[in-house]
This record gives sequence, C-alpha cells and structure tokens, in this order.
Amino acid sequence: MWQRLLFSVLMTLWTGWVPAQAQTLQSKVVLVTIDGVRWQEVFGGADPSLYGRQPADVPTAAQLMPFLHQVMGRQGLLIGDRRHDSRMRVSNPYAVSYPGYQELLTGFADPRISDNRKTPNPNVSVLEWLNQQAGMQGQVAAIGSWELLPYILNTTRSKLPVNAGFMPLTEGFVGGPLSDKMQLLNQLQRQTPSPWQAVRLDSFTHQFALEYLRVQQPRLLYVAFGEPDDFAHGGDYPRYVQALQRADQYLAQLWQTLQNDPFYRGQTTLIVTTDHGRGDSATTWSRHGSTRVLPGVLQKSGSADAAGSEHIWLAAVGPQIPAQGLVRSDTEWLQSQVASTVAELLGYDYQQFQYRAATHLPWFAEPTAAKHPRQIAP
Repeated sequence: MWQRLLFSVLMTLWTGWVPAQAQTLQSKVVLVTIDGVRWQEVFGGADPSLYGRQPADVPTAAQLMPFLHQVMGRQGLLIGDRRHDSRMRVSNPYAVSYPGYQELLTGFADPRISDNRKTPNPNVSVLEWLNQQAGMQGQVAAIGSWELLPYILNTTRSKLPVNAGFMPLTEGFVGGPLSDKMQLLNQLQRQTPSPWQAVRLDSFTHQFALEYLRVQQPRLLYVAFGEPDDFAHGGDYPRYVQALQRADQYLAQLWQTLQNDPFYRGQTTLIVTTDHGRGDSATTWSRHGSTRVLPGVLQKSGSADAAGSEHIWLAAVGPQIPAQGLVRSDTEWLQSQVASTVAELLGYDYQQFQYRAATHLPWFAEPTAAKHPRQIAP
C-alpha cells in the first residue's frame, strides 16, 4: 500500500516538475557588433608594418582578442579567416555601416539603403518582428554607440527600446525607475567628452548593456560598439587595435555576467560580428566602401573603393553552438544569414515572415525551449 502511495506522490511531483522546468528553460541571445573591424586583425593580430612597434610588442591574434579565441573559438565557432578556407562577406554592394546593419538585422540587402544618411529604415528588422511575437513582447532591446541606431531600427514605427549615441538612460527605456548605477552612468556620460560627434565611447555602451541585462533581463539584446571604426577613419592604427582589444575585454565581462545570472546561464547564445570590413592594404586599411555609394552624402568611407571591405567575420558560443572552432568550407557565408539565425536560436522562423531574408547559418542545434509556432507579424 505504502509503495503505491509513494509511487503516486513521486509521479505527482514529477509531472509538476517537468512543466516548471520547461517554462524555466528559455533560449536567449545577445548579439554584438563591433563596427568596422577587419578579419585580418581578428585572425592575424596587429599588422607590424602599421602598428609602429618592435615585433615583440605587436599583439598576436590570441593576445589581441583572447576571449574570442580562447573561449568562443574553443567552446563555439569562428568564421572568417580567409587564409584557411573560412569566408564570410556582406551581400550589399556598399560596405558601409547603415547598409551593413540593415542587411544584418533584416536578413537582406536593400538598394534603397546605400549610405549613412539619417533616414528611417523602411524595412522591419528581426528585432522588431520578434518583439511582436508571443513570448517575446517586451523582451527585445538595443544599445549602441552610434547615433544612427534609432534610424536603422526605425524606433518611430517599431517602438523598440533603443539607447544609442549620447542618449541617457531613461525610465521609459528601462521600463521603471533608474538604478543608482544607471544614474551614475548618465552623469559620467554627460561629463565625459567623446572624440566624435556621432559616436559615444564604447565603455558607456558596455556598462549600459550590463546594467540593462541585470535590471530588465531581456531575451534578446543587441549591443553595437563603434570605437574601432572611428579610430581607423582617423588613421590611428594603434588606437584602432587598442579599441578592438577593449572590445574583447567587454565581451569577456559580458559573457561572465551571463554565466553568473541564473536567468541566462546555460541558456544564452552570444553572437559577435561586424557591419563591414576595411581595405586590405597598407594604404586602404583606414577606409572602406565603394564608389557605388552616392557621392556627396555623409558616409564613413573614403571616396575610392577599398578592396576587401566586403569581407567580414563572425563568432558564436552558447548551448546551441557546437564546439567547432574555425568553420572551414567551400561556402562563403553571408551577413544576411544572421537575422534568421537569431530568430532560429530563439525558436522562431523569421523567413516565414520575411521571404527575402537569407536562411539561418546551418550549425545550430534546436533551441532550449520548444519551437514556437510560426507566426506572421501583423
């Protein structure tokens, strides 16, 4: 009799426990971009001919980006070392920032987006679409250094919470009272000048993102760093390299923060990539883009073509990412595949909504949570 009673109690506990576990395990994604970083530095380290130091003082790839190589490269995957049959590129013909972010976040290149003018993006991004889906509403946000991010994500239409440029953190963005740290960060940002008119220092973007993760716990956060591109445009190669090194440190701290939080630990994929490459020679490394960009408008590229600007890279780590290391293939992967990949990792089919979006990258396991029904945004 007592055996049957014990069995009944255990079965009750088991059936009650399983749904609770299923509800607790939800896949999350943090997407990070580092503006205008060449694959050459990511995989080959600093160029001695440009760095201006003794060879022993020039950082190798592992010294420049230790987190990316020692953690993401060993526990996840890397794409983009063209010396070793690993290739990725943008599919837009312009290789400048707005067209790159448009392709990355919507899943396709749009010839209407050809430069960096402050025009609202007519296309719905994967972030906007996911924010409309059941289980994701109010769970998506973006924080970036460049002031054009609200235009790229068309916040007027999308209503996405976006903090970018020199915007302070607000109660409207955070969804409640500001924490003490948020108030301090706002004060420090007001008091700290940036070398650039349109880009804040990445340290503020990084700290804003960490605090937003702690307070709001979104399922999808997009973080966009900008310093390397702007130092490169100034022709300052050592500072470009140092900015990339700092970005790797930010990634390490971000990943550690995710692993220390039970809400994210074991359930979160980190994807890191860039919006475009740069010229592949000693005379073109500081610029990027194509003469197909309309002349006479604000752009971050030089006036002449910079061959190699279309070449980009990607790194990913998380429970749905195989420990594959450098992905070698005859296939050249595309920037436009990232949007569908983000949705797939969260359990949604973005292509069902956006037929122009490229298919997701093929190495990812099923999401932690059950696959959601394919839904169309209204």
